[in-house]
Amino acid sequence: MLSRTRYRQVEHTADVKVEIYGRDLGELFSNACFCIFDVMLDSNRIRGQNSAPVSLESRELPELFMDWLRELLFHFSTRSFAVAGVAVADVDERHINATLFGEPFDLERHGLKVELKAPTYHQFSIEKSPDGYRATVVFDA
Repeated sequence: MLSRTRYRQVEHTADVKVEIYGRDLGELFSNACFCIFDVMLDSNRIRGQNSAPVSLESRELPELFMDWLRELLFHFSTRSFAVAGVAVADVDERHINATLFGEPFDLERHGLKVELKAPTYHQFSIEKSPDGYRATVVFDA
């Protein structure tokens, strides 16, 4: 299941809860990006014509992953940048260097299913298994 499914929404009372999967850290971070924009927008309609570099460093993997999620939402909420995809150049448990590909947000073309405001630490986890990684995140919506 981990190698085929990018993410799935999990039932939650008020906010948006997801499980994000990846065979390795690069795929986990890439699938997290896909998840955020697929949950919020019509991701099939986002073109990857512009790019934005992202470089983050943290003390440990859980902190880095949360910083990554916040960075993606920052690009959307403050820069109106809708992300179509990401190229992860380098990632380990303490840093990531990547390039986001997308375009300016257009409500008519991209729609807005739900606006994710921030990831929370409520029920947050990252687990590693022989199949890869699974992150569970609840977003304020």
